[in-house]
Amino acid sequence: MRSSVITTLTFLVVAHLVNTASIGSGENIKCDNPIVVFETLIGEDKNVKLTESHCDNAPFVTAQGDVVSSLTRRQEASTLVCDAQCNTFCFGPGGGGPNEGDCAVIADALLFDSENGDDNFNTTQMGTLTSNITLQFRSCTTFFLNQATTNLTYCNRDWSALVNFLAGHCNAAHGAHGGLCVAADGRWFVQVEHTHNSSAVA
Repeated sequence: MRSSVITTLTFLVVAHLVNTASIGSGENIKCDNPIVVFETLIGEDKNVKLTESHCDNAPFVTAQGDVVSSLTRRQEASTLVCDAQCNTFCFGPGGGGPNEGDCAVIADALLFDSENGDDNFNTTQMGTLTSNITLQFRSCTTFFLNQATTNLTYCNRDWSALVNFLAGHCNAAHGAHGGLCVAADGRWFVQVEHTHNSSAVA
């Protein structure tokens, strides 16, 4: 019974957070020359690799899914962005995406940490030491990138729901190989993709 309750709650959370997915032909957003400042393992089995870093020159992504070199800055609201809506964009064409089961391990690790510690985590403003938080398990990699001019606080439970949603809706069956969800105000995004290197936790 507990499993069906969790499934229902996850669906409700995702329905609240995510606007309809659209398929594009764009490439995954890449972090060039990531500068790592911290690494650890999370989850009940300590098998999901967490990395805090920042990118040399990661492009910005608008709420409309466009990749740009800069964003128009505006008065920014609360730095707590849990429960914030985001717009989903899937990367086409289909094939070559992460294994959904590997992504589910990451989602479960996020929920475990949420239920057994602090649900919130902090990221520093764009381009500073820990503006990019990456999670990796086997074929699945996901990251949260802060695009704002302020520090942001996000929730593990929301990230977990997005990982499951993106892995399930931006896959080969839907003509995609991963995707991202960009905050409606453009201040952050979560991406799910296939792991690019051999440093993933086995």
